[in-house]
Amino acid sequence: MDEFAKKKELFLKQKETLDTFLRTGAITQMQYDKSYGDPVKKMGMESVAEEKNI
Repeated sequence: MDEFAKKKELFLKQKETLDTFLRTGAITQMQYDKSYGDPVKKMGMESVAEEKNI
């Protein structure tokens, strides 16, 4: 597995966790947006976010 594939897998797992936290009320929408937006930029996952329409 190449480096990008590893990052993508980690990113998608983190997104799934954040989705669960938001759905259950453990975090606010503002916290979600911050916690999701930063990794998109830092990990270079813009194309993945667009591809998944997330």
